[in-house]
Amino acid sequence: MKKLKFIHCADIHLDAPFKDNGTQKYADIRRQDIKTAFLNILNKVGEVQADFLVISGDFYEHQYTTRKTMDWLNMVLSEVQVPVFIIPGNHDPYIRNSWYRTWDWPENVHILSIERPHIVLEEYKLSVYGIGFSSFKEGKPDLTNVIPPMEGYFNILMFHGDLDMGFTHQDYKPVTTSELMSLNYDYYALGHFHTIKNTDKIIYPGSPEPLGFDETGEHGAFIVTLTSENDTVKTDAQFFKTSQRQYHRKIVDISNCSSLQEMKMRIIETIEGLDKQRDLVRLILTGRTELSFDIDEISDMFSDWLYFRLRNETQKAFDLDMLEKSPTLKGAFVKEIRERLKVVEKEIENDPDNELLQGEAEKLTMALTFGLEALETGKIEWWGIDHEN
Repeated sequence: MKKLKFIHCADIHLDAPFKDNGTQKYADIRRQDIKTAFLNILNKVGEVQADFLVISGDFYEHQYTTRKTMDWLNMVLSEVQVPVFIIPGNHDPYIRNSWYRTWDWPENVHILSIERPHIVLEEYKLSVYGIGFSSFKEGKPDLTNVIPPMEGYFNILMFHGDLDMGFTHQDYKPVTTSELMSLNYDYYALGHFHTIKNTDKIIYPGSPEPLGFDETGEHGAFIVTLTSENDTVKTDAQFFKTSQRQYHRKIVDISNCSSLQEMKMRIIETIEGLDKQRDLVRLILTGRTELSFDIDEISDMFSDWLYFRLRNETQKAFDLDMLEKSPTLKGAFVKEIRERLKVVEKEIENDPDNELLQGEAEKLTMALTFGLEALETGKIEWWGIDHEN
């Protein structure tokens, strides 16, 4: 029985610009977060005594990465003292002035490019083939050029691009699971998607540090152990967290708030348990309300947070009395629901502990709200559900 243990990460995006906040201080903090997340990966290499490290593309940002960062990389990669395999991604392609071409990398670093896509390490009985980017956009890769698995070796395929995204995604090396599996490699170390996708031996580890509000949840990398016995290779992949911050998208429906104080309390309750420095928050106010408020004034309540953005998507509340009198479909609808609601509320007065009646009143109130919304806009906003992209 033979075993091989390594760390698989991708999409680190060193020196990412982080322009969404607009402040240099925030951008500097977040770029340092990325470096810290990567250091966590390197520390894990030593902690678990991994044989090598795999970085499946978008290691750095070609347009923003500085020589200072490259000097730092040389230092930390030299110290890790295990082989490091890297493929270029669409954010750090193997173009003419790429750091992959022009930089003097440490001896333990192996760049798998179009010029040298394959490497064999006899010490580990390891064969690694890389499919990366040589430009910022590339179409479907020609997998017929991939060398067959080597008998008696652990065979790893590194790939950066889209997997199973259909015909609508053609700019980032689209392939299918069946196409990759037909290559018969032991493990497929993928990169490009910033969220985890783990299917047996085909894994996207996601980004070690989340980079935007479409990357919620924990982020990290994988400890992968390949075990070869009786001509069969088994995969064990264990996720570990590396991220320093976490993005949160919250939606607060203030339809039933009767005062500004109640609205503020609802906001505070929504973010309860979050940390001012660790958690990055984008909060959206929704619903229909008669309350008048200054969104900037409310935002100032959270000025000591590293990142807190508040957006107002509320609408003016319906005037039910006026609508009920109108000779329209909306008027007839309001009149019908309110009459039903009056009957139920009268029954509740006589039987205040009746949960069925209370539930019926709640359903009628919701029907009135959502029904008017549908008649007004032609759609229903399901408040409370996180719908932002």
